[in-house]
Amino acid sequence: MQGGLGTPGALSHAYVQHPPLRCDIPDIRGLFYDDANKFLIAPTADQILYWKIVPSAPAGPPNSDPVNQGPVFGLDLLAYEAQSNALRMVDSKKFNVSWYLYTHEILYLISCQFSAGGIVKLPKFEMLMSKSEANNKPVLAVDDVHIVTVYGRIYCVQFDRINMSLNLYRFYRDAVVQQCTLPTYSSRIAVSAVDNIVMVHQIDAKVVILYDVFLDSYAPVSAPLPLLVRGLPSNSRQATQTGDSQSGSAYGGTIYGEGWNFLVPDLICDTENGLLWKLHLDLEAIAASSSDAPSNLEFLQRRKCDPSMVKTLCLAIIRTIILERRPVTTVSKAIDVVLNSYSRLMKMGGPAGVRRTHEQIQQSGGQPVEGSHVVPQEPNTATTFNPVVNPDQESGVASRSLMSNTPSDSDEITNESGETSETRSGHQTSDPFNKRQAVGEVSRPLSSGISMQPGQHSASVAISPAEMFQSVFALVEDEMMGDPGYLIAVIMEFLRSASKAGLKAPPNFYVMMATLLARSNRYAEIALFVSNKILEPSKELAVQLMGLGQQHLLTRKLGMDMLRERGLHHDYVTALLQDGYFLEALRYARKYKVITVHPALFLEKAVEKNSAQSLAAVLSFFCEFTPSFKTTSDFGRYRHILSEMV
Repeated sequence: MQGGLGTPGALSHAYVQHPPLRCDIPDIRGLFYDDANKFLIAPTADQILYWKIVPSAPAGPPNSDPVNQGPVFGLDLLAYEAQSNALRMVDSKKFNVSWYLYTHEILYLISCQFSAGGIVKLPKFEMLMSKSEANNKPVLAVDDVHIVTVYGRIYCVQFDRINMSLNLYRFYRDAVVQQCTLPTYSSRIAVSAVDNIVMVHQIDAKVVILYDVFLDSYAPVSAPLPLLVRGLPSNSRQATQTGDSQSGSAYGGTIYGEGWNFLVPDLICDTENGLLWKLHLDLEAIAASSSDAPSNLEFLQRRKCDPSMVKTLCLAIIRTIILERRPVTTVSKAIDVVLNSYSRLMKMGGPAGVRRTHEQIQQSGGQPVEGSHVVPQEPNTATTFNPVVNPDQESGVASRSLMSNTPSDSDEITNESGETSETRSGHQTSDPFNKRQAVGEVSRPLSSGISMQPGQHSASVAISPAEMFQSVFALVEDEMMGDPGYLIAVIMEFLRSASKAGLKAPPNFYVMMATLLARSNRYAEIALFVSNKILEPSKELAVQLMGLGQQHLLTRKLGMDMLRERGLHHDYVTALLQDGYFLEALRYARKYKVITVHPALFLEKAVEKNSAQSLAAVLSFFCEFTPSFKTTSDFGRYRHILSEMV
C-alpha cells in the first residue's frame, strides 16, 4: 500500500485520500458543512463563502452570500411550493435553543431544552451517564451526541466519557431503545460512520476501531490501526518515516490535530489548515486481517462503497480457500454466503440488468445468452453527510425531547437483506438484534428514507452462479488436476447450495463434474448421477458425455440418450451419423421430420459402406422426403456414383 502518514507499506483499515479540498481564504471563521445542500461553508464577518463539493471537489473560487449573525429564537418549518417557486410556512415554534444537532438526509433534529411539539413527537428517553464521583452530576455535551444511519436504521450515538463507551439508541415511533454499548478504550474520541461501519477514532493513540453493529457480538471488526493518508507525493515519505507529529506538513496539517472537526458521517474538516477530508475503508486490508473466509465474505457482502472491489475480493477469497484445500465444510459455508446474497437480490427483483440476464440464463438452461452481460452498478458518487456541530455553542443539560419530520414511507425499515423489520400492520417480524422485546411488539422502527433501496447493495456486489464458474472454478480446475476428488466434492457442495437458494447452476458445472469423474475413472458414478438427475441434463452435458464416451461406450450412450430425451433431434441424428449408423439416422429423421441435416452427410456414409443397396435407399429417401433434392448437384453426383457401383 502506498503509505501516507506512516511508513510505506504500513497497514491501515481506514484512510483519507490526498489531496483534500483546500480553503486558502483569509479571515474566515471556521469551516462547516451543510449536508442539505452539500456545501462546505466558510463564514466571514459579513458573508458566507461556500463550495459545492458533491459529486466532486471544485477547482474554482467559492460562491458567496451576505448573512446576518444572531442567536436561535425559533424554529420555522417551511414547505417548498414548486409551482410558485416559493416557501410556505407550515409551523413555527419560539424558544431559546442551547444547542442542537440536525441532519438533513433523515430530517432529524436533536435539541437541548427544546420544547417538543409538532408533526411527530418521539418519547423522552434517558441516556446512561456514568458518574466520576458520588456527588458530581454527569454533564452531557453536544460533542457527546451524534445521529447516524447504519443499515437503514436511525441511531442516536452517545459517548459516555467516564465509562469510555458508546451507547447506541435506536429510534422507534413509540420508544427509543438502547441497542448496544461499544467500548472505546479512551476518554477522547471522535465518531464517524462509513459504509455502515461505525468508526471510533482514538485521538490520543491516533488509531481507528471499526464496529459492525449488524453482528450480535459487537466486537471490533479487527485490531485498531492508524488512520493513513493515501496518495501523498513520494518526496513526502521521508518525512513520514521519522514519526514526528509534524510529519503532516507534507499535506499541510497533523493527523488528529487540534483543528480536526469530525462531521458525521464521513467527513473531517481541518479548520486550522482549511482542509476537508473524506474517510474511506480499506476493504482489502480488512479482509486480509482475518482467515475466517465465511465471516470475511459476510462482511464484504454487506458493503456497498466499492462494488467492483467487493466482488473481486469475494471471488479471490473463494479461489484461495479452494486452492489451499481448506475443509470442504469451510468452502461450503463460504459458497452459501455468496449464493444466498445473490438469491436475496433476485427475490427482491434486483436491478434490470442483473434480473434480465438471470432470466435469460434460466430460459437458456443456465447458459448465458450470446450478447448478454451484467453491467456492474457504478458506485454512488453523491456522498451523503450528516450533521455539523458548532463548537461555539455551549453544552446543555441532559434533559431533552426529540422531534422528527419523517417521510411518508417511514412506517417500516429495510434491513441489509432487503427484508422488512415490520409488516404493514406495524407488527415486527424480524430484527437481527435481540432487544426488540423491550420496545413491545407494536413498536415501529423509523426509517431514514435514504439507505437500502431494493437491490442497491446486492445489485453491485452479489455474485451470480455464472460468475462463480467463470471467475473461480474455471480458473482453479487446471491447478487441481492432481486432486480431482476434492474439486468434485466442492462442486457437489456448490450444487447443493444453489438448489437450497433456489438458483439454477449453469451447465458448465455439470460438464466439469462429469469430466473430473471420468478423469478419475469413476464412470459408474457418472451413470448414477445422470440417472438421479444430480447431473442436470443439458445439450452441453450430453455433448461432453459423448466425448468422454470415446473411451467408455456406456457413457457415450448416456450422452446420446440425453440428446434424444431433450428433443435435440438434429444433434441426435448427427451423432448417429458420426457413429456410422446412417440407416438408423434416416429412420429417426423420417420419424421426427429432421430436415436440418444435410443430405450429403447421409450419402457419404453410404458410399463409405460401399453398398449400392444402401446408397440407393438413401437417394430414394431424400427424393421422397425432400422433393427439391432432385434439382441439387448432390443428386446428380451420387446418382452417378450409384450407377458406377452397379
